[in-house]
Amino acid sequence: MKMHSPPRFPALAFAAVLATLAFTAPALAAPGSSGSAWIDNGATACDKYLTPAVVAAILAAPAGHPQRVDAHSCHVGPIYINLIVADIDIFRAELPMIFQAHSIGGIGDGAYWNGAGALSAVKGHDRGCDISVIDPGAPKIHNAELGQKLGDVCNKLFAIP
Repeated sequence: MKMHSPPRFPALAFAAVLATLAFTAPALAAPGSSGSAWIDNGATACDKYLTPAVVAAILAAPAGHPQRVDAHSCHVGPIYINLIVADIDIFRAELPMIFQAHSIGGIGDGAYWNGAGALSAVKGHDRGCDISVIDPGAPKIHNAELGQKLGDVCNKLFAIP
């Protein structure tokens, strides 16, 4: 009898979320903009901004410790933060073409959430913030409420000089 390895749902789900953001997120700003140094805050964003209180407000169960994914992203359990160089003008132009994107105010200069548990926001012409919860059963809040909570984290990141 052949043994099957356990499903790799978290890894596959994260890959699916990244692919979705890559194909639906607004185009990036030109390389070399001033935001390219700011995106390095993504590696430590989870340590600083996904505090136990913030995570407890979002997730139904504890999530563990923050982990770096790369120089621009990190995660705490199923909550992933990725900072990118993005432009608000491009974001606004592409927003109507993004499937099931719901605009949300008060986050950066423009933001949207979707029912899959993702938020994408842009500030100015060089800062983009993508946050998602990759396990659909993990959050205890959903839709606009989840988008607002994730957006609060993006706003804190946008405030970094």
